[in-house]
Amino acid sequence: MKKRREVAESNILIFETNVVKITKELNQELFFEIKNEVTTDIAEAVSIMMRLDIKDVWDIELNHNINFIDPEKCLYWLSGGNKEWIILEHYNTQWVDCYSQFEEEFGFIVLEIIKRSKTLGDIKSGFIKYLNLPILYDFAISKNFVK
Repeated sequence: MKKRREVAESNILIFETNVVKITKELNQELFFEIKNEVTTDIAEAVSIMMRLDIKDVWDIELNHNINFIDPEKCLYWLSGGNKEWIILEHYNTQWVDCYSQFEEEFGFIVLEIIKRSKTLGDIKSGFIKYLNLPILYDFAISKNFVK
């Protein structure tokens, strides 16, 4: 997750609510400001917006490069986000100690979902189908990451 930064005046506003602001930068990359989080990683942005139950954003079309996707970021949010990985209410392992195993198991799936998606909603649907919390939690149980 990136620190909040000033958005250039020449960026194009794509979507804005009191919680989410999406702009398109000069290089055509989407820039997401979601509550206190800022990212250009589409997978991470979708996973954060899913946790916040954001509406009306899912028809936004994508022009993306999967070389800029870091599966670890969205897997963090899909598997519980700050609420779970900082407090460790259900997990017994810190994210820093297990993220590579999550990425090894699910990273390819994240990239395939992104490659096949034409909209943010397509990514959301792929995450719900192939990377939902029960799937990720079952994996965590199998690796003894859960209390």
